[in-house]
Amino acid sequence: MKSLLTIILLTPLVLAATNSTDPFAKISQTIDQILTSLDNFLQNLKDVLKTHITSISKTLSIILGLVGALLYFSGINKYGGRGMIIGAILLYLLAEFITTL
Repeated sequence: MKSLLTIILLTPLVLAATNSTDPFAKISQTIDQILTSLDNFLQNLKDVLKTHITSISKTLSIILGLVGALLYFSGINKYGGRGMIIGAILLYLLAEFITTL
């Protein structure tokens, strides 16, 4: 895996060095392009993860709150139900906090 990654990263550098009159300028441009594409990929990944984490967290907090309310109000397990309700509220607040990032 490491050798494949090394080959993928070094191939544009070798091609850039052999195809230009000033190899260092072309290598610098190639490195900048690689870093820019990596930065764009990480920004998109952050946006996708933020969207999915917030939607999953909100859904789970609703389910957790309903189960907690059922346990608390039915009297099956008052302390566990109360803990689930508090956990659901905290999870929902965490999901709202993540949307502001």
